[in-house]
Amino acid sequence: MLATVCLWDALLRPHLAERLRPGERRYAVAVATNLRQARLILRAALSIVERSPLLAGLVANVTDDEIAFTTGATVAAFPCTSRGGRGWPISCLAMDEIGHFVDTDGNSAAESVWRALTPSVAQFGADSRVLVSSTPWGSDGLFASLFQQASSGELADAEAHHATTSEANPTIDAKFLASEEARDPESFRSEYNAEFIGGGAAFFEADNIAAAVTLPGELRSEDGVAWLAGLDPGFAQDPFAVCLVGRALDDHRRLLVGLVRSWSPPRRKAASLDEGREIEDTVLAEVAQVVRLFGARAVTDQYKSAGVVDRLQRLGVSVRSEPMTAPTKDAAFGFLRGRLNEGSIELYEHPELVRELRAIRTRYAAGRSNVVLPRIGRGHCDHAQALALSIFEHDRHGSGGDLDASFGDDGSVPLAAALAGTRDGVFDQSGRISPSLGYGTQF
Repeated sequence: MLATVCLWDALLRPHLAERLRPGERRYAVAVATNLRQARLILRAALSIVERSPLLAGLVANVTDDEIAFTTGATVAAFPCTSRGGRGWPISCLAMDEIGHFVDTDGNSAAESVWRALTPSVAQFGADSRVLVSSTPWGSDGLFASLFQQASSGELADAEAHHATTSEANPTIDAKFLASEEARDPESFRSEYNAEFIGGGAAFFEADNIAAAVTLPGELRSEDGVAWLAGLDPGFAQDPFAVCLVGRALDDHRRLLVGLVRSWSPPRRKAASLDEGREIEDTVLAEVAQVVRLFGARAVTDQYKSAGVVDRLQRLGVSVRSEPMTAPTKDAAFGFLRGRLNEGSIELYEHPELVRELRAIRTRYAAGRSNVVLPRIGRGHCDHAQALALSIFEHDRHGSGGDLDASFGDDGSVPLAAALAGTRDGVFDQSGRISPSLGYGTQF
């Protein structure tokens, strides 16, 4: 659909040449969540042109990112960035999946891209066109706002259109859609019915988070067993966060969040390597003291993991590293969500941790979804990540049965414990949301 709009603009609107200076080309631009996805729109446009005896002869040049026509117009693919698209003569701007425009930190980039690119259409006045389309992602953000303003008539020169998956693509099997709705009604409303729903972007249900806050405050080591510390190291920009999780004395399947701590990074950059090492050593010594207080072992993510593991082991802490790749992060937070959903984890009122849990979002992309940790203050949900890592370790290596499973001398976990890590009725080891294969769309 977007490819057709771009071709219409580039090939069937010759009067727009009046708004160009001599020798200047105009552009119909497709922007998507990344350059690779934007190029899919370009390929769709090329496939239309190549099959048309009338249009094929108008092609002057083709690259991965552009189709230049003899009409003096070009269809181009732009990445989702506010830096490279400023100042181009754009007569048609098509933004695909704008509801999912995010930067490398997982923060919304839609507003900045919109501000950077929309002034480029001013050159063509009322003849310019801006089209935004997306599967909704929650009920707030630029896309939700634009759709609401266009629907209500607040934007006099805009129109809003809505189509469910079955309306946009009638070839999608009705039985498949029915099974997807039965599997996850909330996600179905967003992904397939294209509804702006408040819970669609939240990874954790707010009610489940609130229900888990049952502990009166920090715990002592004797209040639980099998304590494990999740570590999310940070020394330069993000805080160093620690979360200690143990099992309840009366029910080893129930997990208790006993202590949450963090160390803020220094406000100025270390002047030398020696000073940086001194800062790290000081933080790690304090971390080790907290972990030893609970008689806990620890698991840390991969940030500076070799140095962190070595120095903590010298300080008497049994620790191993867990590389937090994107699939591992999805799985770890999936286990945590399973615990919150079934009510088998108890927290105390730690304002920063609770705030982070409420802020974590789900990002939908083609065929799958994944967890997004937004920047809050000076960190990226570091307390929540430390919690998820400790939950992940608890639930993969015993569900309350084998409390004696220990680390080997090299920090490894016994194979039997590693294979015993599923919890019936909650999440399997992947811990991920089942992938969705089709999308409803709002324009």
